[in-house]
This record gives sequence, C-alpha cells and structure tokens, in this order.
Amino acid sequence: MRFLIFIILFFLSSSLFSQDSTARSFPMKEKALLWEISGSNIPKGSYLFGTMHLIEKEYFLFPKKLEKIVAKTKVLTMELPGLSNQMEAMSLVILKEGSFFDYFNEEQTDSILSWAQEKMHLDENQFRMTFSKMKPFAVAQLTTQMHFIGKTESYEMTFEKIAKEKEIEIKGLETIQEQIAVFDNMSNEQQAIMVMESISNEDSTIATMKNMQRMYNDQQIDSLYSFIVKEGGTISKEQNTFIDERNKNWIPKIEEMIKAQKTFIAVGAGHLGGPNGVIRLLERKGYALTPVKL
Repeated sequence: MRFLIFIILFFLSSSLFSQDSTARSFPMKEKALLWEISGSNIPKGSYLFGTMHLIEKEYFLFPKKLEKIVAKTKVLTMELPGLSNQMEAMSLVILKEGSFFDYFNEEQTDSILSWAQEKMHLDENQFRMTFSKMKPFAVAQLTTQMHFIGKTESYEMTFEKIAKEKEIEIKGLETIQEQIAVFDNMSNEQQAIMVMESISNEDSTIATMKNMQRMYNDQQIDSLYSFIVKEGGTISKEQNTFIDERNKNWIPKIEEMIKAQKTFIAVGAGHLGGPNGVIRLLERKGYALTPVKL
C-alpha cells in the first residue's frame, strides 16, 4: 500500500507571514530543487531538497552529485521518518466506525460504483467488500496512482536506501499519524468532494500531474507553487491546513537539526516554493539559502 507515502503531495502556501526584506522576492528568478543552508550558528553541509512524491521515471532527477551530497551528511530528514515503518500505520486508513459510503449521497455512491466498475473492474459487491472500511482519502489517492502503477520512482525510498548503506541517521518532521490527521480533520462534506473530484476529473488530474512533473524537472519551484494554487482543487482550498501550518511547524525542528549537525532535508517541492514556503521562512530566520545546480 505505497499510496500512503503519496498522500501529501507537493503543494502551495498562503499568507501566514508577510514578506519582508530578509526573504527573496516572489517569484524567484532561480531554478533549483537543491539549496545549501548556511548561517553563522550552524555547521557547513546542510541542504534542503524538494521532492515529488509521485513521479514518473522520465522526470526523476537524481544525478550522482545529489547522491554524493546525501552520503556526506550525518542526518537524513524527510517528512516521514523512513518508509519501512509505514506498514505499521496501515490501521490509520481504516475507519474506526461507520462506512466509506456514509460520506456520500445516493447519486454520488452510484457514480463511485460506476467508476469502480469501469476503472477497477470491480462490481458493487467487490468494491464494497474491499473499500467499505477505508477512509475516503485512500480512494481519492488511488484514482491518480492507478494510472502511474509501474511507471514511477521514489525519492524517499532512494534517499532511505543511501542512508541505510552509509549508516546515516533518519529522522522525520512528522509522523504518519499527523499526516493522516490532516484528512481526518476535514469535514465529511470536504472528504466527499475530494473523492468526487478525483473520479470525475481523472483525465484532468493526470494532465495536471504531467504539467507538475515538467515544471518540477525544470526545477521551477515557484512556478510549481503558483500552478498548484490555481489547479489544486480541494487541497488548494485548504492550503492553510495542508501546507502553511505544516511549513510553520517544521521550521523550529529544522533549525534544531541543522544547528546540531550536517542535515539533508527532503520534503515535497511545493513546501519549498511560494511566499511562505520553507525557503523563505528560513530566510526570515536569518539563514542564507543558496541554489545548487544539479
């Protein structure tokens, strides 16, 4: 069930913090996924990198230079502390009470069942048996990921492999419980809309993913941010919860890590860009972030 690691994709930002002269202007002129973090009170050799949780092989950018930089750090920090532990959290996608279908009216349920028959080749009984106890976001994620099965690479798994080979400590900025709680805290109506958007706009969603991957591969993190603000659907409407608050919560944790030792931080690229992305939040804290060409 690798879809758990794709839950929180690369998105936006809003206006929790006002821009000031200590942060670079928006949009930035630089094109970079990798940024070196420096400051008077931290050791050299800490980096910030923007990943894409779901990315096709043709857009996967992982040169030897990036591998060498990761291998020289002391700590690898990702959104979640290592993918190998996530199977333990599978119970978190199961409803404790009620049914998946409780979130939908009769018309919506019919649309979901028709989609399942056409796209998953599951009749009503099969779909109900498989998904009746699943939380809505799990089905919403599957609608996109089904198209990309067997075509993708994973930054997180690649980083984790390097870290294990080099005996680099792996840390997380969040837990899987915290990530899933973002969806759990949405209203039933919002969760239903998320699912209905995913099945009714499947072709559009895939086209959006393609555009995002192209911008990502061109290392245009502010353009990627702006695109998702415009095209993000339910998630863009809830950007404060999905992105802004999480970015804000990460900064003290990042500061603590980079002050202690050389740390490689890898999070979704949408968290880097935007007026209130991690890059500009760190700049407002007095750190210098320098783009590194890959």
